Amino acid sequence: GFTEPIKINMSMIRRRIKSDALHFEMLKVGDTGQTDVCLAYLDHVVSPKLLSSIRTRLSKIDFKLILNSGYLIPFLESVKRSVFSDVGYTERPDTVCAKIYEGRVAILVDGTPFALVVPYLFSENFQSIDDYVHKSYYATAIRCLKYISFIITILLPGVYVAMGTFHPELFPPALLFNIVSSQETTPFPMTIEALIIFFIYEIMREAGLRLPRPVGHAISIVGSLVIGDAAVTAGLIGSPMVIVVALTAISSFVVPSLQEPAAFLKFAFIIIGGTMGLYGIALGSLIVMVNASTLTAFGVPYLSPIA
Repeated sequence: GFTEPIKINMSMIRRRIKSDALHFEMLKVGDTGQTDVCLAYLDHVVSPKLLSSIRTRLSKIDFKLILNSGYLIPFLESVKRSVFSDVGYTERPDTVCAKIYEGRVAILVDGTPFALVVPYLFSENFQSIDDYVHKSYYATAIRCLKYISFIITILLPGVYVAMGTFHPELFPPALLFNIVSSQETTPFPMTIEALIIFFIYEIMREAGLRLPRPVGHAISIVGSLVIGDAAVTAGLIGSPMVIVVALTAISSFVVPSLQEPAAFLKFAFIIIGGTMGLYGIALGSLIVMVNASTLTAFGVPYLSPIA
C-alpha cells in the first residue's frame, strides 16, 4: 500500500506503469505549509478539460496548511447538494494504476498514505480490484450482492417501520403476531424505537473505530450483545427490531466507501417511513434516484454507465 512520503508513492505507480505517457505534475498547496501535491495521469488518455479543472480548483485553496488529503476533497468535488461524492480514495497502488489507465487523475498528497481519484463514479463504490481475479459469473454475483446490501442498508429500517406503522397487513400472519406481541411490551412507537436503537448503534460503532484495535473489537461486540439483550429483556425495544438493526449493520460493512451517505439516508428513510408509510419510502427513493441521475462528475454522468 501507499506510505506517507510522496516520492515513494510516486515510485510505486511508476513500477507498475512503465510508460513515457505517465506524467507526474507537482504542485504546492497551502500558503504557509507549501504541501507537495502530485497529479498522476496518462498524457494521451486523460481529458485536458479534466486536468484544467483540477488545477483551477487546487489553485483556489486558500488554507495555510494542508495536513491530509481529506482537506482537498471539498474543493475537488463537482457534485453539490448531494450526499454522494465524486472524489474517491484508495491506499492500493494497483487500483490507482487501473484508474489512471481509464483516464482518471490520481492526486497524491505528501504525508498521506492515500491517493485521491478524480472523477469517481457511483458504480465504482461497488468495484474491487479483487473482482478481476475471480471468474466472471462469480464476480458478477458479488457485484450484485453489494448493490443489494446497499439497498438493504438504506431501505430496510424505513420499510420495516412503514409496514409496522401503516401497512401491517403486508406481514405474514405468523410474523405479524410476533411483531405485535413484542411491540405490546415496548413503551415507544416503532419510529422512535428505530431511531433510538440506530443512534445507540452509531455510538458503539464510533467508539469501536476510535479506540485501539484490540479494545475496539471488544467494545463493539460486547456492547452490542449486552445492550441489545438488556434492551429486549427490559422491554425497551422489540426483538424483531434487533434483527433489523443487525442485518442493516452487517450490510453496511459490505460497501464501506458509502458509509456516510448510507448512514444519513438510513435515518432519513426511518423518519419518512414512520410519517408517510410506504408511499413516502417510494417518493424518497425516487428523489434520491433523480438527484443521483442529475449529477455530473467533471462532465461525466455520475451514474455511468447506467445513466
